[in-house]
Amino acid sequence: MSLHTSLCDLLGIRHPIILAGMAGGPTTPELVAAVSAAGGLGNFGLAGMTLDAARDAMRRARALTDAPIAVNVLLPEPTPPNVTEDEHRAALAPVRERLGLPVDPPLPPLDGTPADLIAMAIEEGAAVITTGLGDPAPVVPLARAAGLPLLAMVATVADARTAAASGADGIIAQGGEAGGHRSNFAVPDPEHPDMVGTVALVPQVVDAVDVPVIATGGIMDGRGLVAALALGAQAAQFGTRFLFAAESGANPAYRARLAAAADTDARIITGLSGRPARGLPNALTDELGAVGNPNLGYPEQGRALADLRRDSAARGVADRVSTWSGQAASLGVVDQPAAEIVTEIMSQADAVVERLNR
Repeated sequence: MSLHTSLCDLLGIRHPIILAGMAGGPTTPELVAAVSAAGGLGNFGLAGMTLDAARDAMRRARALTDAPIAVNVLLPEPTPPNVTEDEHRAALAPVRERLGLPVDPPLPPLDGTPADLIAMAIEEGAAVITTGLGDPAPVVPLARAAGLPLLAMVATVADARTAAASGADGIIAQGGEAGGHRSNFAVPDPEHPDMVGTVALVPQVVDAVDVPVIATGGIMDGRGLVAALALGAQAAQFGTRFLFAAESGANPAYRARLAAAADTDARIITGLSGRPARGLPNALTDELGAVGNPNLGYPEQGRALADLRRDSAARGVADRVSTWSGQAASLGVVDQPAAEIVTEIMSQADAVVERLNR
């Protein structure tokens, strides 16, 4: 309890540890529930899910714990394509033929809108709303009406000010080291998004807004948590560390790739979703590069590649899944239970504080 902060009281949690709302499968009901039950804040990544699938996941998590659970939605503006749909299909036809897949695959069903997903989550007992990739203004009224705190992820000081002015109750400051999508509200140049390192960004955001700040980006253990608190944050958000968890939806090949990653391996990739995101190159990024990086823009690029992700996941390989990763992946422990991760982070943090006090 020595590192309990006022944000913990706002969110109803014991420890200043938040699970990143990683969409696409990693945040399983079991992972979300385990983090919350251990005293952190489990956080569902609902982007890309249908309302029925998201509702089922919420109910499964709620059946596993009574602790507070958060949900995350993404609010990005679409990005423009650089090819037509026909050109995109033609470019990837050889890849699909090699894999025995249809060269003109059906697109997955459209996911629920952010507002619909939030409304559903509130009905199913969500305690916190989190947002990313855009100004939270469109969904703040939903959180307000339900009396729930809303945390908005940002990647720049300017976006932090915008989110706070829109009514966010807390700001998640995403440093450039973070895995997954860059939470810049605008990306005029997707290949070169504005990025500020966590250590530089967090104190500037703390000084710029009057709401609690959560640090994220390259934070993997108790040392990182203490560093975040020293910078003025009231909690840290962990993404890559929980990809390793036993309850994570990341497949074994993806976890093995993370464990073997060097600090310089994770790079900014736009071709897997249409927006800049930090991840590990794989066969699909190489194949896209070999045909000129055809891109349908966000969110259509991700939908158009869904069959390749499903095929890779079904075969238990990481060749064509979105291998998002932060820059400190090597600090993770494969298949460690999520509750043990939370306990270990807090134990390490207490040890760091004790050492500094000496």
